[in-house]
Amino acid sequence: MGRPPFKIDINQHLKPSAQLNHAKLRLARRLIVINGVFYVVLASGELVLGHLTHAAALMADGQNNVSGIFSATLLWVGLTYANMPSDAVHREGHWQFESLAVFLSGLVMILVGLNCMWGALKQTWQVLQAGSEHLTLIAVDAAAISGVILLIEAGINDYQGRRTHNSALLASAKDYLSDALTSFTTMLVISVALITHWYLVDTLSALVIGGYIVICGAQIVSASATRLSNGFEPKRQAELVKLVTQIPAVHAVAYLRGRYVGDLIIITMAVQVLPNLTVAETSEIRQKIIMVLTRRYPLLDCCVAFVPTS
Repeated sequence: MGRPPFKIDINQHLKPSAQLNHAKLRLARRLIVINGVFYVVLASGELVLGHLTHAAALMADGQNNVSGIFSATLLWVGLTYANMPSDAVHREGHWQFESLAVFLSGLVMILVGLNCMWGALKQTWQVLQAGSEHLTLIAVDAAAISGVILLIEAGINDYQGRRTHNSALLASAKDYLSDALTSFTTMLVISVALITHWYLVDTLSALVIGGYIVICGAQIVSASATRLSNGFEPKRQAELVKLVTQIPAVHAVAYLRGRYVGDLIIITMAVQVLPNLTVAETSEIRQKIIMVLTRRYPLLDCCVAFVPTS
């Protein structure tokens, strides 16, 4: 009897990655909704109290949380579209909407940060002219409560983002962390201003807070723009090459290119193998490569070409 027909589904290890990513996006959407609710409550409270107590730093902190509302909305919309199944136009799915939403949320942070800086400059000028500012302990309490809540949310989003390799949750965690640090800074600054009566420390710190928001937004924009423009980290590329070359039948990796589609990865590579291998044997090698890579990375697709060793 001859060898039985060779039947193998080379995509059987890739399908679970897409299915798992759909589940991760659903979890991320639920967390983003919770994030948005917290931001609405905190931003409303800080803006009202900041206006009543004339605390520039608290107003800047409230405006920073307003950026969180817009960011959460953008991320929710992006994750909703990203979770849509592939169609005739989007053969690879709609995963890129996630990266696009992260990119836009970073832009919102930059704009809000610039607005904070402009408002702080105007209030600094007013303090220089008036020589004083009306601050109360209520502003300190509001900033402290905001900082604690935001720090807890940052930890939850960071944990879930790292566990599920979700860039939207990681961006949200970074946004939360910057907001928490901003709130604690606001608390300290207003306390110092109340004790020392040096009211410029309030307005100048609001200027610094605005600059910090701009920097955090720029980092998010840079990371997401890299993915949207088909950039791929050299470190991760080297890790992939190392994993593939550890497979016994693979002599070397001729080339390997990767790109992101949302949080999923598409890989195209060529590997060097013995020239006398059959089609069935190369298919088995391809299956091993895909199996090894999907254990470590969320692959959407993996195209493997074979070239003979010289």
